[in-house]
Amino acid sequence: MAKSLSSAGVSTFLVPDSSIFALMSRVNKVILGAHVILANGGMFAIAGSQIAAAAAMAHSTPVVVCTGQFKLTPLWNLYHAYDALDFGNPSDVLGFEEGHLVGKVDVLNPYYDYVGPELIAAYITNE
Repeated sequence: MAKSLSSAGVSTFLVPDSSIFALMSRVNKVILGAHVILANGGMFAIAGSQIAAAAAMAHSTPVVVCTGQFKLTPLWNLYHAYDALDFGNPSDVLGFEEGHLVGKVDVLNPYYDYVGPELIAAYITNE
């Protein structure tokens, strides 16, 4: 996405997750997409969204979520407050298929983060 934006003339730079808090003071708005919006006002979004939203809150930067109305659900996030719903292949995060670590470590690669309603300033939908 960064490459597409850059080639379209949009000033873009890619920031690793570990540097989000340090750069958030220069950001005036965080725009996220949602996998699902829950009845309590929280959402599940792509991994890394929670840390970006937490850094934004610490710097009083608004977090705006753009998503389709079909992603609203009447369910409340009672049992998955900080847990991922779905996990990816661990080797996408850490390649250890043929190393000495096989069988000695458990690597989790969550697809989604839970972002609480207190971190979100506004939702924008197609309606």
